[in-house]
Amino acid sequence: MHIPESLQDLADSEAVQFLKRPKTITRIFAGVFSLIVFSSLLTDGYQNKTDNSQLHCVLNSNNAACSFAVGAGLLSFLSSLAFLALDAHEVRLASTRFKTAFQLLDLILAVIWAGIWAVGFCFLANQWHRSPPRYFLLGSNSAKAAITFSFFSILVWIFQAYLALQELRNDAPVPYKRSLDEGGVVLTSLSPPSATSPVNTPTTGPHGPSYTCSSLSPYLSTPKAPRLAMMPDN
Repeated sequence: MHIPESLQDLADSEAVQFLKRPKTITRIFAGVFSLIVFSSLLTDGYQNKTDNSQLHCVLNSNNAACSFAVGAGLLSFLSSLAFLALDAHEVRLASTRFKTAFQLLDLILAVIWAGIWAVGFCFLANQWHRSPPRYFLLGSNSAKAAITFSFFSILVWIFQAYLALQELRNDAPVPYKRSLDEGGVVLTSLSPPSATSPVNTPTTGPHGPSYTCSSLSPYLSTPKAPRLAMMPDN
């Protein structure tokens, strides 16, 4: 394990640079908000009445409201952790198609979670508004915390969708770019020699007459006409 020698080395390390990314910060906030939502209702969200020992949800005694908040918060928390782990290995992705698919999935899930938290916020706020005052001795602070951080989760996931859309636009792959580059290199290497090529430059021998290089390709030399020999008359 490499230990940084100074604060500058620590600031320039990969871990710190990863934590400073806006997408990483947004995922951390999304996970923390989801943790607050489901943990607050899971601990104090179910209370009993003064005359009954049976547990009821503090949100208008609607167990569906507490179950929805706990389930959505837990799944959102796990989703944030999963994508945070995938972001740490995103640099090592060699396949451009897989990286594009990952960014597209990130965008779709961010939009879905923003919609889920929007519905959840309206549902929890409505049930809390219908709850009779002082119906339960405890649990009011947990209900208010769940409603508040449900609203914050909407904003966080909307911003996460915006970041995913920007990355998808900036990292759009160019089809066949590598094939075109390789084809250009092949065509350049197979191009015919130019007029200034060394094979066409005449060289001067030791006695002055110029002659061409003997290493010319037979396909580049001019064929010579056959010579006619005169036979003497008998």
